[in-house]
Amino acid sequence: MKSTIALLVTIAVIFNFENFVDADTCKKDSISETVGCELLVVLQCNEAGYCRKGTVPVDPWVAFALKTQRDIQIDEPLDHLQMFDAHNAYNSRASGYGENDSCIWPPPYSRYCTNLANQEFTFTDMLNLGVRGLEIDNWFCYNVMRMAHSSSELSLSCLPIHRSFRDGLQEIGQWLSREENVNEIIRIYLNEKFNQSHDFEMNEALSDFLGTRMLTPSDLKEKYDGVWPTARQMIQDGKTVVVASSSTAGSGLVYTHGDVYIHPSYWQDKRRHYFTDYPDCGGKNSTNAFRFYSDSTHYRIAYDGPTQVGTTLDLSEFVKCRIQFPAVDPITPQVMATAVFTWASGQPSRPLTEGACVYLNTSVGRWFTPEYCETELPYACQSTTDRDEWIISDEVGPYRDSSCKDGYVFSIPQTGYRQQKVLETVGLHEKVWINYNPWLKTTISTTPSSIGNTLTSSILKCILLISLSFIVS
Repeated sequence: MKSTIALLVTIAVIFNFENFVDADTCKKDSISETVGCELLVVLQCNEAGYCRKGTVPVDPWVAFALKTQRDIQIDEPLDHLQMFDAHNAYNSRASGYGENDSCIWPPPYSRYCTNLANQEFTFTDMLNLGVRGLEIDNWFCYNVMRMAHSSSELSLSCLPIHRSFRDGLQEIGQWLSREENVNEIIRIYLNEKFNQSHDFEMNEALSDFLGTRMLTPSDLKEKYDGVWPTARQMIQDGKTVVVASSSTAGSGLVYTHGDVYIHPSYWQDKRRHYFTDYPDCGGKNSTNAFRFYSDSTHYRIAYDGPTQVGTTLDLSEFVKCRIQFPAVDPITPQVMATAVFTWASGQPSRPLTEGACVYLNTSVGRWFTPEYCETELPYACQSTTDRDEWIISDEVGPYRDSSCKDGYVFSIPQTGYRQQKVLETVGLHEKVWINYNPWLKTTISTTPSSIGNTLTSSILKCILLISLSFIVS
């Protein structure tokens, strides 16, 4: 009888899934309630009312577009990669921090509300949404290295209920172990304000859960002659994780726990308020590296992060300015959608097979797949000596017959900054061919809908496992 009921429940869920989702289980006025966590019946939100790990909905088109943007950066060195970042990523309500927060996002807040957490979602969900930079504050308290804001046991900022450093790394390692994530490059930023020592404990946790995936200081020195490798090299060598440390306590010291796995930071931290839109870009140029972070915390009348540091609701200018680490606080599906500079909504409109072609619509600044690749358009041409320099070809022609003058090649804008440079040179041309050919072999038959099917498949697998547990019991 039990097995029959379980089977019927499984079938009902698979074919009438939406009817089993009860949005009222999420905390009222929370970000979790806004996104509508996806899982079975009352399981989508935890006891405190926040999205359980792995339940935050991911828009297939946004996921596809952001993956495209990572793919086309493959020949950029690590210190030039744009990696969307989460400020104080560990400090999330879904992970048990700030569960009783009363401020309603977005600001301005009520003066007397409290917002202790920086983030709403788990590491897993932020990574699923496209984040590739995670900040962790590590503090040793109650005999364990924890993820917390302060080491003082009297300050209540580091408590026995706070997650251990090992637990956080285990979650990241589990995400990286999934087949679809093995080639994803991530950077973990340890904001260690004072020397916590406990080198063995730190290095053991890193080794246990990130292992040979880490690009170590010795790798950088011996294998790459002290020069950051490109994303392509990192993927080929299986070195897809970089751990770096810096202090924001004003001491200027960096704690790398013996230089076994941890690098000194290679960027400059700045508050969101110091960022300025393109073309000034907060002082960003072709060689420096910046991390602009926002802050959503609010301690009643004592401190308000949104006014003292700033908030980020739109990433488009950071993308246009090629800021390496726009550190968002909090990460939401809505803000991640603003990071897209490649595909137009609903594009590609056909499978990216070997016969596909792509053009940049200059009036909207997005990519499209036309019905006919024989349409005659000009070509986007990139300098062979300065990849930030672009011209538009004098000649027009079909997609496969590109023509660029000497010193330039038919190419694709690998960053939002380079796309802006293309747009500044197009003149009256409304459409310009861009060279997607090199990426077709890695994206054959891949479309946003196929990614969506994968996500749906994962959810259904979860449902089947739950049902099987009923049958066994």
